[in-house]
Amino acid sequence: MGDAAGAHDDAPGGRGRLHGRLLQVLGGVSAVAALIALWQFGVFGEGPDRDPVDVIEGVETPSVPDGESESEGAASAGAASATVESPSESSAAATSAEPSSASPTPAAPSETASAATEAAAPASCTANLTLENAWDDSVEVTVEVVSTGSVASASWEIDLDLRDVEIYNHWAMRELEDGRYGSEDWNGRLDPEENAIAGFQATVGDHAELPDAVACTARA
Repeated sequence: MGDAAGAHDDAPGGRGRLHGRLLQVLGGVSAVAALIALWQFGVFGEGPDRDPVDVIEGVETPSVPDGESESEGAASAGAASATVESPSESSAAATSAEPSSASPTPAAPSETASAATEAAAPASCTANLTLENAWDDSVEVTVEVVSTGSVASASWEIDLDLRDVEIYNHWAMRELEDGRYGSEDWNGRLDPEENAIAGFQATVGDHAELPDAVACTARA
């Protein structure tokens, strides 16, 4: 009886000690939880003594799609970065795009001299007279007009205002005025060294003069 009673008396004391230990454990856990909460609040909280964390913006790293190897992804990233122009390259491109102030290359002296000579050389011609027939008071004369210039002529005129010579018939040329005759529409253009044949019949006096050549004027 005594032993049973002693065991019965000891049971409440043992339970009390167990409850005391549990309370100690719970108190320690609560303390640790409180410390963790305080640490998190100090680091991540928005306290008045802590500056907000700035987000640093940088070059976005391209993501590698599924199925693409790392080497291909790196190559794509390198190609993307290569398209970014540096300020120096942009300045160089802008400078090269400015219009050049260099003067145009002048023409060669020989070309300039040749063009000036051609522009200064007008068309020219000569007119030669040949006596074909002669009668008592009249003659028949052939007129040969030759282009002597370096450019083609578009028309020509000859001076047949001769002493004691009166033309009453002519061919392959038309009468102008003051004893001058000009080319027809079909024989006025003469290339260099090309000729045109015309002629006339005239009465002559005692003092008639029939030269071998007369004045000729060509127009280009």
